[in-house]
Amino acid sequence: MARFTFDFYSKSLFRRFDINLIIPSLNLGESIRNKDKEYYQNRTTKFPLMICLNGFGDNDRAWQNYTHIDELCEKNKVAAVFINGQNKFYLNQGPLDNYYDLVEEDVLDFLYGNFTNLSKEAPLIITGISMGGYGALYHYLKNTDKYAYCFALSPATKPDSLDEEKYHIKNLFLENKHKKLNCYISIGEKDFIIDASTKVNEILVENEIDARYKFIPNFDHSWSLWREEIVEVFNILKTKGLIG
Repeated sequence: MARFTFDFYSKSLFRRFDINLIIPSLNLGESIRNKDKEYYQNRTTKFPLMICLNGFGDNDRAWQNYTHIDELCEKNKVAAVFINGQNKFYLNQGPLDNYYDLVEEDVLDFLYGNFTNLSKEAPLIITGISMGGYGALYHYLKNTDKYAYCFALSPATKPDSLDEEKYHIKNLFLENKHKKLNCYISIGEKDFIIDASTKVNEILVENEIDARYKFIPNFDHSWSLWREEIVEVFNILKTKGLIG
């Protein structure tokens, strides 16, 4: 995998912002065997792109520090971008903190515009943990036609710091009640937010919404669960024919 860290001006934040990107490239053996002197110029593959959102208090390095996501992306020929939500839940929260627009507009425009192998023609996937799980659900449910799949791992579906009536994720689920949703939600049964998650799942069941929580025994709100679940994420994507 090729690894990049970009520092660019975000129109939505009115300041410079860092993102990390990994994108499939030749490994050592492939580069030795490859005889095309303009391999990357000639490459026409459109790689699926996974947006990875971190949790509250963490940063865009968390996914790569605590999981094998680089290895999984390399094996399955998937590009991934890591975006730091800076405790803003990936929402527009003021004229200088428009993190929803950052994800939906700035980052995708930057990547699609600068990398020929990243394109709207390929599947776009959004994945997040905790606060990022909330962000993944919010962005997906606002743009169900845009994303091929959403993965929300231990999502903070009832963030205490936000206006519950305005931002509770149940509202977006109800708005999408009659749609077929490509959405995977999981949480550990020992998670401290299990009660709020159970209530959201009851709403999904009661309203026959095409999404359900997967409750996983013996896990809490930590990377010990998410490290295993990211493997499941790739297994689902392969089963659905979106990668591989």
